[in-house]
Amino acid sequence: MESSTWKDSSSGHKNPKVPLEVYRPPSYLAPAVKERKTRTSKPKTRSGCKTCKIRRVKCDEGKPDCARCLKFGVTCDGYETKKPKREIVAIVPKRELAIKEQSPPTLQLQSDLKFHLPGEAEDTQYFRFFRDETAYDLSGGFFDEPIWNQMVLQSCHEAPCIQKIALSIAGLSRAMKANSFKEAQDPHVEYALQQYNKSLRQFRLFVSSNGPPDERMLLMAGLLIYTFECLQGNLENGIEQIKSMMSVFKDMRSLKQLDYAHLHCKGSFENELVSELARLDGQLLGRVYDRDIGNTTIIGIKHGHVWDPFTIPDCFTDMRTARRFLEHLQHLSRPDVVHDDKAQRVAEPTSEGPEISRGEEHVRIMRASLAKWWSAFKPTYDFTCTPAGDDNFVPAATLRIAALATSLILQTNMTMDLCNANESWADTSLLTTPRGTSMFESTATEMLDLCWKVVAHRRFVKGFVFAGGIMPPLWCLLVMARKRELLISVVELFREIVPRKEGYWNSVTCLQTAEGVLAKWDMDHAEA
Repeated sequence: MESSTWKDSSSGHKNPKVPLEVYRPPSYLAPAVKERKTRTSKPKTRSGCKTCKIRRVKCDEGKPDCARCLKFGVTCDGYETKKPKREIVAIVPKRELAIKEQSPPTLQLQSDLKFHLPGEAEDTQYFRFFRDETAYDLSGGFFDEPIWNQMVLQSCHEAPCIQKIALSIAGLSRAMKANSFKEAQDPHVEYALQQYNKSLRQFRLFVSSNGPPDERMLLMAGLLIYTFECLQGNLENGIEQIKSMMSVFKDMRSLKQLDYAHLHCKGSFENELVSELARLDGQLLGRVYDRDIGNTTIIGIKHGHVWDPFTIPDCFTDMRTARRFLEHLQHLSRPDVVHDDKAQRVAEPTSEGPEISRGEEHVRIMRASLAKWWSAFKPTYDFTCTPAGDDNFVPAATLRIAALATSLILQTNMTMDLCNANESWADTSLLTTPRGTSMFESTATEMLDLCWKVVAHRRFVKGFVFAGGIMPPLWCLLVMARKRELLISVVELFREIVPRKEGYWNSVTCLQTAEGVLAKWDMDHAEA
């Protein structure tokens, strides 16, 4: 920029409009002319330390600090190293799928693609870190979800703006793992901010380039920008950014809304992107302190085909399919969906039996569907509990915990229609078994035991995970638990997983809230 090269007169710049005599000192201030001494010519060397090179003095090349710098009491900045040659990095992630029998999704991906970074070797190092570490962390351990392990990597190859955003996320991720994220001059954070600014410039070039741009890159950019902002702690800004990208995408496609169906995804590049965005939308819809709690979408996705008939298979052959069916059941278990006019309709009540509300019948169907889901998923889960399938235990156990949490929601009045205060069936008929034992306590105990196993597993990520994992189920327990032992376990689990983040779920904030709930429980029972 011009401002960085301009110099004023005080720094030695001579304005050509001013006569040269103005800059000449008076004769009585001029130093006496001395005979100039000649200097013995010696061969030049370029291997000295950086400090001596700047001062233009000879360096003895001592290590770690040269003697000249030590003598004058200045910091020796070390020696330049030869720049390594630019590398070609394989785009395929190094982590392999543990369950080999899964059928690959129909994605137009080049599995043997070589990723050549045109920039510095430093970029290659950060990209390798993103490929080998960050992508796995963001997926939450779900090896078979291609969005992070394949599609983002290929998008980096196709669009420089995506590449820069991925590198910026890798920089923040490295800083978090080095516990230096909050340091003012951390090199990883500085690199991340530089790459993020470059990505915004590259994105403007991408949109304004000749010819119609690939609209899918808009969704990918929104996904990654949201991730970067979440890592920075700017959740609301991330939501606004991704909503803006969605709006531009729909305008370019001439769409009024973006439809999504959990069970109708064809596995294409775009459908996988929309699936991840739909997971994000569902997560944001469940925000505890959301002022717009009645909304059916936050970022502009319509969950279509909700009431289409579906059949849960007898046995799931892969976790991707099991995950999608569970997400569909979770969506159908939302209170606003349970009491929708299109919910499961029942026959008119007769004098032979009690009157059954539409919501109660729908909840019973959802509970039966969850039991069917668990029966179909149990063989896969049991396999991950063996040494041969241990690599996939974390994602399998996470699905089991989420299913148990959904079951708890259906067992209690959390599915109650808030407009109907007389609806008490969820507290009575669903809360206990015919033998009178507490279904809530047994389910909660199983959830907590499983959470401890997940947290103790070698593949559990304590960094940033894009989608929800065990923290939303733990929050459900915190809200519904009525025994001190359960509350203590929830508090200890939140304390154990710090500093993990699952999207907008922050373990530090959840821990503070859980400690407050436990303190209030102790205070209330002490007074009683």
